[in-house]
Amino acid sequence: MRLSQALPDLVLDIENALVRLGRADLGRQLTQVDVSSWAYDDFADTVYLKFGAADVRYAERFSLYDELGVNLDTDDRGRLCGLEILEGKPIAALLEAR
Repeated sequence: MRLSQALPDLVLDIENALVRLGRADLGRQLTQVDVSSWAYDDFADTVYLKFGAADVRYAERFSLYDELGVNLDTDDRGRLCGLEILEGKPIAALLEAR
């Protein structure tokens, strides 16, 4: 499932925040990534979405916690490989409905 189709409003908000931080390159990637898997942690109320191969390990984390309550993970080549969404219960419900 394409992230931009599943969660268009969230993608737009993240993309705008990344442009303000000078990371438009990551914002452009958001519109291209496919969600390979996702998980919801009820205790932490957090959703984690993985993009690409299951065995990719993140190399860097970009926090947009203050602005949007999300963290973006990139691999060692600067490609998005994951997205953590805090207070994620509404997002999990949207993803389950797909």
